[in-house]
Amino acid sequence: MAKKRTQRELFIDKLSSLSNKGEKLVPNRTLKEALKWTDDKYTRVKEELIYEEAIIRGAGQGGSVGLAHTPDAKALSVFISYSHADEAIKTELIKHLEPLKKLNLIETWHDRMISPGDDWAKTISKNLETADIIILLISIDFINSKYCFDIELEKALELHQEQRSVVVPVIVRNCLWQHTSFAKIQALPKDGKAVKSFLDIDDALTSVVDGIRLVAEQVINRRI
Repeated sequence: MAKKRTQRELFIDKLSSLSNKGEKLVPNRTLKEALKWTDDKYTRVKEELIYEEAIIRGAGQGGSVGLAHTPDAKALSVFISYSHADEAIKTELIKHLEPLKKLNLIETWHDRMISPGDDWAKTISKNLETADIIILLISIDFINSKYCFDIELEKALELHQEQRSVVVPVIVRNCLWQHTSFAKIQALPKDGKAVKSFLDIDDALTSVVDGIRLVAEQVINRRI
């Protein structure tokens, strides 16, 4: 006699099928109708799976869900553009992004990942061109850097305008960033408060990463 599947297994199996094994998010309404469950039953099982980090919550009208652990699904590529004067902040940000990497939501790239012998300019350009999300770590050193500001930023804004990537400015240190070419793009942390202005840097970077999580889920949602 075949073992009866649990509600969790039914939910995950149906979600896997509708999402093409985790390649996209699935609207709650679509999944609930496919399962033929009541609102209460669907919500209860969904919230349990979100709490267990088996699935992720997406945005959109009515909301959506996706598989959290999908080894075969391609994570979103996140390019980090920064001045080497902000190396320490970049390192801490990568640590805080780790939970999103464990959910297979994103993978990160920055120039310290260039291998010996590689053409660094071509390697940076290639990874920038293919990024789904481009994080700009903004400080006066970033603005004053010819490579960051005149080359990486210019290309990033072009990709953002063409909707090939999403640019996310992260204000690291206070400076007159409000008068730059990216000033109209919503920045993190909230209200453009600089990371260095927080009493606890972990609080600042947690806020930043939560914002990046929302951006990543929106990018995935648009692919549905």
